[in-house]
Amino acid sequence: MERRQNTRTVKSVGFPQRMNSPVAPEYRTDVLTGLISLIAPARSARPSARHPEPHISRPDDPFGEGAEAETPNESFAVRKPGTAPNTPGWNLRVVPNRYPAVVPITASGSDVEKPTSTSKFFPTAAARGAHEVVIECPDSRSRLADLSLVEISQVLLAWRQRVQHLSESGEYQSLAVFRNEGFSAGASLAHCHSQIMATQTLTPLDQQRHQIAVGYHQTTGRELLMDLAEAELSAGHRLVIKTADFIVMCPFASRAPWQVRFIPLLSAPAFFNEASDHCLSELARLLKQTINALEVALEGAFSFNLILPHPRLDQPPQYRWMLELLPRIGRHAGWEYLSNVEIVTVAPEYAAATLRELMKQTPGIDSSGKVTVPAK
Repeated sequence: MERRQNTRTVKSVGFPQRMNSPVAPEYRTDVLTGLISLIAPARSARPSARHPEPHISRPDDPFGEGAEAETPNESFAVRKPGTAPNTPGWNLRVVPNRYPAVVPITASGSDVEKPTSTSKFFPTAAARGAHEVVIECPDSRSRLADLSLVEISQVLLAWRQRVQHLSESGEYQSLAVFRNEGFSAGASLAHCHSQIMATQTLTPLDQQRHQIAVGYHQTTGRELLMDLAEAELSAGHRLVIKTADFIVMCPFASRAPWQVRFIPLLSAPAFFNEASDHCLSELARLLKQTINALEVALEGAFSFNLILPHPRLDQPPQYRWMLELLPRIGRHAGWEYLSNVEIVTVAPEYAAATLRELMKQTPGIDSSGKVTVPAK
């Protein structure tokens, strides 16, 4: 049975709306990727700025315990002692995606063997790689906020194990770890799950991150992400919280309203598969606390994408991994597809200030991992 968290609704945390309304809209560039966002908070006041969230329903649950035959054989699992693979008794499973976006390198057949084309007008390249699903719980829960701290840590540890496995194969350049929660974030199944893709070729955004980071290091001898983190700490306007291992902030050129970025500090390794248990446990705590604070700020559950930008696998790292949470409270329209520029209707400074205040009201989390807002 699906469990829902009881979160106290807070319509105001003491910040005037003008903090979300700069004098004029402005274009901002993300120095890590070169992507441009249009910060336009006045658009948040338009009718239906936050669209209703359709419910994802399905009579059967192919990811539930007891439905192991509905998925390919597991490649990794956290199981109760004495239980056999692909049977009940698991807490988490990783399986190949039944509907992969890339073709396994070991696959064969006429559809797979189409050659790469360097045609001037119709270039193509084979999309080869691995595509896995991390089934995060055996029951029908659908929200990351409903998972305990132990379960969220377990998810991050599973990501680490699979990233390590894929890295060791030596077959891949690019790695994508992501989680889609809710219809507006692209989820097709409600059951808590995330996905991992590794590909033989770099995606365009991976290539941009890598080239920018290499150029910055060649010019300065320093790591761009760490210098950016220091600049954000110095400015303070977009900082949510800093711990011994992480900076949590709302990016200057956010790609979505209320976007939050978790940056591991120099105490953490550049490759995610080398992150320590302690580091991932701390990230799980910060992630759960942030999601619960966002549910207060947004007055309820929301769709979001959770993504893990990662350095290319086939070279020494030029930048370190990070985690980004992007709420999907609006919709793409003609402008975004025409310009490749996101319109962001909540100023990152306002989002960070709101979340900072909520973190002060909720300085910790209880044993179940739930964040509560004290009555005033």
